[in-house]
Amino acid sequence: MGTLWLFLILTVLSFISLYVLMKKMNVTNVVGCYLLSNILITNTGVIININLKLTKQDPTSQLIFWTQKLPELSLKPALLVWLTYILFSKKSLFSKIIYFFFFLTALISIEKYFVYIGYLEWLNWNVFYGYLRYSLIIFLLSLYSYYLEKLINRNKEVITR
Repeated sequence: MGTLWLFLILTVLSFISLYVLMKKMNVTNVVGCYLLSNILITNTGVIININLKLTKQDPTSQLIFWTQKLPELSLKPALLVWLTYILFSKKSLFSKIIYFFFFLTALISIEKYFVYIGYLEWLNWNVFYGYLRYSLIIFLLSLYSYYLEKLINRNKEVITR
C-alpha cells in the first residue's frame, strides 16, 4: 500500500511539472508528446508482456495493477516529455547525453523497482532490453516533437503579398 501512495505523490508531482513545462514549451507539443508517449509505453508494454511473454504480472490483484498503471500513465510520460524538451534545448551535447542517460536510467529504475518488490517478473527480459525499448520510444517521440513543432511554427508564419 505504501508503494501506491508513493506513486500517487509522484503522479501529482509529474502533472505539476508538466504544467511548469507548458510555460516553457508549446502547449500543443507538450500535450501531443504526452499522449504519444502514453501510447508508445502502453503498446510496447503490451507487446512485451502479453504478446511476447517476456515479463509476467499477477493479473488478479487490483492494487498491483493500479500501482503499475500510475507511473505508466503519468510519471514515465512526464519524464519522456521533459527529456524531449531538454534534447531540443540549447544545452551542450555533452549535457544532453548526460540527461539522456539519467532519464533513461530513471525510467528503467521504475521497472526494476517493480521487479524488486515482486509486482513484475522478468522472464526473458533484462535491463539492456529496457534501455533499447525506451531509447526507441525517445527517438520516435523526438521525431514527432520535431515535426509537430515545425507544423505549429509554419501555421504561425505571416504570409505577406
